[in-house]
Amino acid sequence: MVNYSTILLAAVILGPRFADADVQLNIPSSPSLGNVIASNFFGISFELSFMNEYFGNDTNTIPQSMLNYLSEIRSRTGSNNVRVRVGGNSGDVSTYVPSQTSPMLVLTDPNANSNNQPVNYGPMLWEVMEKVSEEVNGVQYLIGLTINSTNTDSVIAGDAARTLGSNLDAMLLGNEPDLYTAHDQRPDVQNYTVDDYIGEYSAALRDISNTTAGNLTDGHNVAGPTICCSWDLATLLQQGYLSNFTNALKYITLQHYPQNNCFGSYQYQLVYYTQHSNLVDLASWQKPGIDIITSDTTANAPRMLMSEFNSASCGGIPGISDTFAVGTLWSIDYALQLASIGYTAAYIHTREQGISYNLVTPPNISEIDTGSWTTDPPFYALIVTAEILSSSNGTTVTDLNVSTDVNATIGGYAIYDATNSSLNRIVLLNYGTDSMDFRLPSGAKATNPQNALVKYLSASSVTEKYNIAWGEQTFLGVTDGKPVSVNASHDWAYSNQNLDCLNGCNITVPGPSLAVVFLDTNSSNDPEKSSSESKPVLNRRSMILALGVTFICIYAGL
Repeated sequence: MVNYSTILLAAVILGPRFADADVQLNIPSSPSLGNVIASNFFGISFELSFMNEYFGNDTNTIPQSMLNYLSEIRSRTGSNNVRVRVGGNSGDVSTYVPSQTSPMLVLTDPNANSNNQPVNYGPMLWEVMEKVSEEVNGVQYLIGLTINSTNTDSVIAGDAARTLGSNLDAMLLGNEPDLYTAHDQRPDVQNYTVDDYIGEYSAALRDISNTTAGNLTDGHNVAGPTICCSWDLATLLQQGYLSNFTNALKYITLQHYPQNNCFGSYQYQLVYYTQHSNLVDLASWQKPGIDIITSDTTANAPRMLMSEFNSASCGGIPGISDTFAVGTLWSIDYALQLASIGYTAAYIHTREQGISYNLVTPPNISEIDTGSWTTDPPFYALIVTAEILSSSNGTTVTDLNVSTDVNATIGGYAIYDATNSSLNRIVLLNYGTDSMDFRLPSGAKATNPQNALVKYLSASSVTEKYNIAWGEQTFLGVTDGKPVSVNASHDWAYSNQNLDCLNGCNITVPGPSLAVVFLDTNSSNDPEKSSSESKPVLNRRSMILALGVTFICIYAGL
C-alpha cells in the first residue's frame, strides 16, 4: 500500500531545504551611482608598433578574420560604435612620416626594448582604420599623440581628423608621463614633474590648435593625463591640469595594471585574480581624483576613462593571463567594477603575437588573411560585457557585494536601465570549482521577470584557454573569428535557461562560470537560438532532490 502521508512528509521536509540558496541577493531598488554607460563601454587598446599584425599593411590587406572579430562585438553594441585605442608606449616614441604609404608602419630599432618598440608610420594607418570602421559598421578611435616633439602633432592630428572624421573620438596627448624619468625619456630633466608635464601639454595643445583639419582643441577632442603608476591624480588635477585644460578635455585618462612582469618576476599568483575583493581595491586606485571628476556632472565636464589595462603589464603572465579565470572572468569583473565607480569606458590592451594576455592570436603576418586565427580567453570578455550592458537608454552598474569574505571567489552586479532605473540584468560570477546558488528575491523592479533568460559563460576549468562557451556558442576550433554552436559532447558548456523570477528564483552558477540573468524585454527575444546541444545546469541540490524523490518513489512502491 502506498503511504501518501510519508510522501507528503518527505516533500515538506525536502522542499524548503532545497529552496535555500548559498547566497541571498540584496537588490537595491535603484543604482548606487548615476554613472550612465553605453554598451560599448569595453574597448580594445592596440599597441601602435604591431597594428600591422592585426590589420595588414594597407586598405587592400585588412584580414577578414579581424573584421569578423570586431563585427562580433559590433553586433552586440546596438547604436554604439566599437571602441578602439591606437597608441601605447610606442605611440609616444614613434615617428610620423607623412609621405609613408604602404606598409603603414615599419619597425625602426631592432634593438629596442621589447616593451617599447618605435616605428615609422604614416597616413595609411588612418585610412586602414577608417576602412575597418566602414566594414564593421562603426568603430570610434582614441589615438595617441606624442608630447616628446610637439612639432609633429599638428600633422598627425590633422591627417587623422580629416580621414577619420566623426570616428575620431579623442586624442591622447602623451603616454604615462609619470614614467618619463624612469624610462629616461627626458634625459636632460633630472626629475620630470607635474609642472613639466603641464607645460608640455600646453605646447601640444597649441600645436594642434592649428592643423589642416582646423583647431582640434575645440569641441573637447583631447584626453589626458594617462598616468599609470607614481603620480597622484587628485594632486595633478588640483595643480592646474583641470583649470588650464578643462575647455579642451573630453576624458580624464588613467591606465593601470594590478602588477607587472617587466623583469621576469611578479607578486600575485592566479588565486589573487579569483578573489573579487582584490579587484574592488584595484579599481579604487586614484579614488580621490576619480571622485573629483565624477562629482562634476555638467554636460561638457570631462569623463573618466581607463585607456589601457590588462592582467599584468609588459605582456602578462603565461599560465595566468591566458586563462578562463583571469583573461575572461576577471576581465569582465574588473570592467563592470570600473563602470560601477564612475568610469565611462575601459580598454583592454593587446600586443604582438606570442603575448599571453592577447585577445586573439593571428597567424604569421605573411598569412594573416589566409591562415588560421585563434580566439584567446579575453575576447570572450568583450562580447559578454557588450551583451551585459546592452540598452538603448544606457545603463548603470552596481556591485551587489555578494560576500563580506575578502577571500570569496564569487561576485555579482545589478545592471539598471539609465532612464527608469528598472532592473535589466543580474550578473553572477563564480571563480570556484563548486556550483553556487544565488537567490533573487521577489519584488525586483524588472520589466520581464516572468520570462527571465539565463545565459552562461563557462569553461572546463579555471586554467582553460580554449574550451570556453558563451550562450551555447564557442570559438573553439574556429579559425576565422565566427563563433559556432557548442558540440553536444562538451560537458563544460551549459544550455540557456528560462526562469520565472516574478516571485523570486534561484540561479545556479556552476564553477567556474558566469551567469547573466536577462530581466528586461530583450530577454524573450534572445539573438542566439537554443541549440539544445549544450548541457542543462544541475546543481548539487537538484541532484540530491532528484535522488530523494527517487528514493521516496521506490519506498512507496511507485
